[in-house]
Amino acid sequence: MIEPWARLRWRLAERWRRGLRAVLRSGPLEPLGRLDREQWQALAAWRGLTHQAFAARPLAPEVCSDLWEAGAFHPSAERRAFFSPGERELEPSSHHYGHDVQLKRHAGLPLIGAPLPWLLEHGLKVSATATFERPQAWARGYLCMGPRRADWLRERFGRPAVAIGPWISYARPLLPPEELHQLRAALGPTLLVVLAHSWDQVERRMELGACVEAVAATARAGGYRQVIWLRHWKDPQPQGLPEGWIVACNGHRANPWFLDALRTLLELSDGLVSNAFGTHLGYATALGKRLHWIPVGVEQDLSRLAGPKAEEERREWAERERLSAELAQCLAAGGEASDRGVLAGDRRVLALLNPYWGLDAVRSPGELREVLGGVLRGGRF
Repeated sequence: MIEPWARLRWRLAERWRRGLRAVLRSGPLEPLGRLDREQWQALAAWRGLTHQAFAARPLAPEVCSDLWEAGAFHPSAERRAFFSPGERELEPSSHHYGHDVQLKRHAGLPLIGAPLPWLLEHGLKVSATATFERPQAWARGYLCMGPRRADWLRERFGRPAVAIGPWISYARPLLPPEELHQLRAALGPTLLVVLAHSWDQVERRMELGACVEAVAATARAGGYRQVIWLRHWKDPQPQGLPEGWIVACNGHRANPWFLDALRTLLELSDGLVSNAFGTHLGYATALGKRLHWIPVGVEQDLSRLAGPKAEEERREWAERERLSAELAQCLAAGGEASDRGVLAGDRRVLALLNPYWGLDAVRSPGELREVLGGVLRGGRF
């Protein structure tokens, strides 16, 4: 067991080291930041884990959720909530799912170098009172997915907030086009399953057997030959899945290639089925997949939260449930075609999802370079 004084000494040393790296990655010393071998090694280590999972045949795309830190892998369960070993950005949450890496890659910037002068909202929030990071003195503002969230952030904090569309649009498949095509042909029509999941102090539960039955029925009605069950890294291994179904996991949220893995799964799939109003719905829509909804209820346990934070999450969940019901109605309105899934291009679906995902706000590499650099044109980013 680590003594309290030793832990304090380690934390102070770690804070000093992070501060020094922040200096090396900004201003005239920026080129030195590119020599940060530890961070380049971390990117390569995660890339190796992710590649290994998707290169296996038969396909077994389960990325380990261990975390690479200080030259070694460590079990993620031993780390505190929202822990991120990445030191590429000034705000640790900007590392979640590799958003910083994806944006820099798309814009043609060094993956490790000067920090981005923005706070990156890594997930989906659908209520006006939901919070992420507070404004920071070094940040020009926020980058988020949809225009509604950008409006809320500007109103609340009086800081710039820029909608740049769904994060999945900046991800790249892990497999080359020809291999992706061959694997799609081998799998046949494929249904990707993404259900509600727990996160940190918020626990979500549902009847697994009911989910399996509903997914199996959806697959039969939709003519799908294969099912890929995407497991969140905090969820246990699902038990009792039908023989032949593929279990996937994209690893811990600190995996810089997390969304590349998710894009690969979506590219391999023809449809997506869910019971939760989450980021995956907008991602599937952005990539033109068919959407399915299963009416399996979810219980949310907020007993580990207290006070204002618990109330904030209750409001957020209530709004998600309202939107879930509205989306289910949109999909059911497809009539006989709903068995095959409603195409993500359906105007009703687009009208519902676009304010939250910014499906029409995706930036070209040149436009994103300007946004990341804070270039303002005509009073708007």
